Amino acid sequence: MMELDIRSVRTRKDMIRFLDGYAFERKEELDERRLRGPLVKSYLVEILDSGQARSSRGLIDLFARWEVQLQQIDEELFLVRDNQNGSVGFLERLRPRIAALYSTMETKALDAWARRLVLRAPEIDHVWLSGLTFSVLWDLVVRLSHPDRFARLVFTHESIYDIDIPPVEPSQEDEGDIDAPDVLQDEEVEEVTERRAANIRLVDRIRVIRDKLQKLQDIYAPLHAISQLRFPSLVGRGGHDFYDNGKVTNRSESFRDHRSHLLFVVRIYERLLGMTEEQAWYSVQTSASLPGVFRKIVGAPVVIRFQEPLKPQVFDFWVQSTFGRQRNRFRLWGHPIRLGPTKVHVYGLDCHLWHPLFLELTARGCTAIIPSGTCGNTVHRLVTNVQRYLDPGAEVYIGDTPYRKMVEESSRTVEYASTS
Repeated sequence: MMELDIRSVRTRKDMIRFLDGYAFERKEELDERRLRGPLVKSYLVEILDSGQARSSRGLIDLFARWEVQLQQIDEELFLVRDNQNGSVGFLERLRPRIAALYSTMETKALDAWARRLVLRAPEIDHVWLSGLTFSVLWDLVVRLSHPDRFARLVFTHESIYDIDIPPVEPSQEDEGDIDAPDVLQDEEVEEVTERRAANIRLVDRIRVIRDKLQKLQDIYAPLHAISQLRFPSLVGRGGHDFYDNGKVTNRSESFRDHRSHLLFVVRIYERLLGMTEEQAWYSVQTSASLPGVFRKIVGAPVVIRFQEPLKPQVFDFWVQSTFGRQRNRFRLWGHPIRLGPTKVHVYGLDCHLWHPLFLELTARGCTAIIPSGTCGNTVHRLVTNVQRYLDPGAEVYIGDTPYRKMVEESSRTVEYASTS
């Protein structure tokens, strides 16, 4: 890990100057294929939406509960430290509910640090970018970039519940990088745990991918499970790699351009959060137009439909793994009520904020009822993990509105704006 010079970073301008110079040096080394230090990386996280957490003091107190010290630089910018790593990076609140952690830590150490924080802190969650969300972001890459620029997409789908041994969950992996798409398995292990797995990297000119991607997805469903997308830099060489768990790696020569892309995607995600909650929140209201007490439920269910029904053993493994462990990939807790061989009801909690939710899981999909106050991030985490681990081509609706259409609506009036 590279220790940041705290004494040199006392203002926002100092931070931008430091990370801009650092990014330029790393890009030169990348071009020469002799990288001498970690790249600048950002982690986008969604934070408790409350009056206390919206203040600087409240944010400092929130992180302090999880043994992370925030040293304030200005109203929305903090130096991040902990006792184990010393200086971790900088935390900037980009929007009321979304913050970015900027760091030059080595990838493996930073991934483990961010994952550990999210697993421990119910007030914090990753920003979840599903394959359906990435498909809309890809359209924006096509619109914003020159067609002869190169783009990079990674597709990751792994049927971890379609095997004869339990999948490794976060509580068992000792902070190992279980979600990294580049992890290589031992050949002998692969022979024992045969399952459907796709880890495909596609690098080509934007115009080529634009013309071929839809046809390829029609042929091979895992190509719907986009887990990583590179936005080419709009001010120079390189680009910015966005991952499905909110991690963003700067492979450009400019931190300012990196931050501009973060703000662009965060604005879209913030609108998507609001739109999701507005449509999906269930509440009980009393009608004022009728005499007496008449109560009605308002809201829309979140419906995920699988392309093909899950096999009974896969369905059982999914339910057991998700609700049989305190820490699981879906970050849910509850007691399944079995209603049939491949049908269960779950009256559970989202481990992010510990708000209730109600699920019906079947071999053909799942339906979620999100009461008022439950974070919309619950929906985006559910969709992301379903595409990655169960069905890459799943169809998702909130009420009768396709999920992808909601992402498109969220991005419609958001424009990229340079912060340089």
